[in-house]
Amino acid sequence: MPWRWLWAILISVLIHLAVIGGWQIYLPDLDFSKHVIQAELALPPAKKPVMKPPHKRLVRKLTKQLNKASPTNTEATGLPASNSQSQEASASSELAQWSEADRPAFEELKPLPPPDHVEMDFEVKRTGFGSGKARYRFQLLPESRYSLRSEIEAVGLASLAFSGKRIETSLGKVTEWGLQPETYRYEISTKPEKSQSADFDWANKKITLTTAKSKETLDLPDDTQDFLSFMYQFMFMPPLDRMQHPLTNGKTLHVIDYLFVSEEQVPTKLGNLNTVHIAKSSGDTDEKTELWLAIDYRFIPIKILKLAKDGSGYELVVTRIDTDMGK
Repeated sequence: MPWRWLWAILISVLIHLAVIGGWQIYLPDLDFSKHVIQAELALPPAKKPVMKPPHKRLVRKLTKQLNKASPTNTEATGLPASNSQSQEASASSELAQWSEADRPAFEELKPLPPPDHVEMDFEVKRTGFGSGKARYRFQLLPESRYSLRSEIEAVGLASLAFSGKRIETSLGKVTEWGLQPETYRYEISTKPEKSQSADFDWANKKITLTTAKSKETLDLPDDTQDFLSFMYQFMFMPPLDRMQHPLTNGKTLHVIDYLFVSEEQVPTKLGNLNTVHIAKSSGDTDEKTELWLAIDYRFIPIKILKLAKDGSGYELVVTRIDTDMGK
């Protein structure tokens, strides 16, 4: 009992002191209203694309070749060597800014002058069976005209199965930017029903394709080439400058994309030749075509591979080159 009274007295004293002394108890001022946190998702700043330069060895070789054959070279103009080196450095600097994979741009370079003639012999190997020989000849004619002709024929036992010559011809003009065909013909000497041709009407932008079974006239795209003139167009404008071409074989007309494959050395009877290897990647899917263009001979085709959809075809490798153009 005494303890209960003591506690009662103590509590009473504390209450009186609080009232008389003005004790106050303060609680922190807390704002319990809702807080809104705002966030925004954003993409990181876009990185500048890394400019992938073209193949340095290829650029160096192409630039050297073009400067050598161009009228602006040191010997032709009498300019000091330092100026020639400056031009090469400038061209390489411009090429280093190119951003498309494996496709250096050469638009700033002028076309090369045409040689008077280029004649080549080839050894031909057919897929599966047979061998043969081929001759290709480019001839510059008066009044800036040209003539192109190729002949392929089987030899030995293969001639029993593949009789007759495969003959292609292309005639036209040599323009500021290369070859402009006017007529193209393909024929097998023993099979006239296999012939096909193309006639180019540049004034009216029309092309007429003729075979033994059909004849049709189509719109003529700018810069269209036939399959023969196309292979020699690189004498005037270097490869990798333009890799899309409207092409005709006298039967069809397609826009065909070519891809740069690699730089390669091709073994031939003339020795190992440095080449740019390009291959068709689109267009006429019935035929596969690959070209090896000789860097030291103004990019003439020294190896040609053609395969049909069924796998049949042939490979040509050069055995002789006769031309008035310098290396």
